[in-house]
Amino acid sequence: MPNREKTILWIATAAIIASIAPPVFAQTTTLSSARRTTIMKLADQESIRRLTALNALSARVNAVINLSVTDKTNLLSSIQNQIHILSARKQEIDSEAMSSSPSELKDDVDSITAWHHDFALILSQGTMAAAADRALSIVGIMNDLGTKFSARIQTAQSAGNNVTAATATLTDFNNKVSDANTQTTAAISDVVPLVPDDGDAAIAASNTAALKDARAKIVAAQQDFVAARTDAQTIIKALATWSPPTPAAASTTSSTSSTSPASRLPHPPRKGFGL
Repeated sequence: MPNREKTILWIATAAIIASIAPPVFAQTTTLSSARRTTIMKLADQESIRRLTALNALSARVNAVINLSVTDKTNLLSSIQNQIHILSARKQEIDSEAMSSSPSELKDDVDSITAWHHDFALILSQGTMAAAADRALSIVGIMNDLGTKFSARIQTAQSAGNNVTAATATLTDFNNKVSDANTQTTAAISDVVPLVPDDGDAAIAASNTAALKDARAKIVAAQQDFVAARTDAQTIIKALATWSPPTPAAASTTSSTSSTSPASRLPHPPRKGFGL
């Protein structure tokens, strides 16, 4: 989730709390029907906003292909559990808003935002897991491309071309892709095991540190992809300047030459992987 969206989320949550609690609950023993209706609408709006975000995240996580079955299942379970909690509380407020006491209604409304840490944690976990899945897909594409580059360079060398610079560039390309894979795998290990803090300050601090570390690793992987793409473009330019292989060599490599390396080169992911 982009920082701008996180800021909007926090501001919106604070605004909901501020708009509900002081004006309608402070030092009152009765609430008019109009006020109860207003409270119910505000609570519904916040619940729906969160449920919409969680359902979208569930669809995104469900589409990942590179996470382990266990990690994917655990993330989806956490998301669905949060959806169940919010849905149940929304229904309770809707059914009891006109009859419960002001204090009971306040507790019900407050409970929507009481799980803010859980909600924020699940959003961060799911978003980073989806970004990591995208990164691992790019790693796979670039590894395949590196194999094709290696074959082309070997063929060019056999044809008498000077491939020293291209070989060094390919080494850097492979190192960047390997580091991206390492960074991404480590980020997954950081975020997937996290659990809600349940009010424990130490766990909350640990979760925050782990999420920040995971984000830094995903950003590092993105930078690796940018550098690897530059290396790939350099290699492609070199391939275009070399003398063609002999007919015998050309027939040997024809099965790997049908697709241009440039056409297989993945674009770097969007800045921040959508975080």
